[in-house]
Amino acid sequence: KSLSLSLCQEDVPHIAILGSGGGLRAMLGMLGTLVQLGEEELLDCALYLCGVSGSTWCMSSLYQDHMWSSNLPAAEKKISDRLTKGTWSWSEMMKRLKKAEMDDNFSLTDVWAATGVYYMTKEMDTRKLSEESGTKSENPFPIYAVIDKKCKQGGLTKASWFEITPHEAGYSGLGYYVETSHMGSRFKRGELLENKEEMDMSYLKGMILLMIVNI
Repeated sequence: KSLSLSLCQEDVPHIAILGSGGGLRAMLGMLGTLVQLGEEELLDCALYLCGVSGSTWCMSSLYQDHMWSSNLPAAEKKISDRLTKGTWSWSEMMKRLKKAEMDDNFSLTDVWAATGVYYMTKEMDTRKLSEESGTKSENPFPIYAVIDKKCKQGGLTKASWFEITPHEAGYSGLGYYVETSHMGSRFKRGELLENKEEMDMSYLKGMILLMIVNI
């Protein structure tokens, strides 16, 4: 209605906004794009917001507010202030690494999440993505995407893309999914072998930037 278009709801296509990779540059690019879409009154036309690598850093920050798309200027200022005025804590980094090294899945991803990603974004996000599944919101539905390095190198193209949402995580090409709350648990042939604590958003941001997933 705000665009003076006469359409029935059934005629409106499912629109997705796709964010590119590129670290901090991609994060700022995604934020600037969303701000402009909001100013043009186009953001509320989007059903999905999808990202890879650095653009997911922007997404994860925005979705801390369940109504960010309705008050985008405030969300933009919060992220901009954190990037320009935020601090990086050595003690916070070491605390995160000490906790991570106690897990038998401890890897380079943990180190990267606690150092590089934390240093660039000035944010240590301990939320779990599945926590967003029960919230009511007018925001576009978030989809975080990553490439399975082993499948891509092995020529298994259908299994290359791994998608993560607040509800489920899995291979869209194969149709294999688990509940997002089980991200980090061990499975074999669809059976849960070991239930472990869901990985938090800081780990996910590190994993997605590295474009590697191993589940």
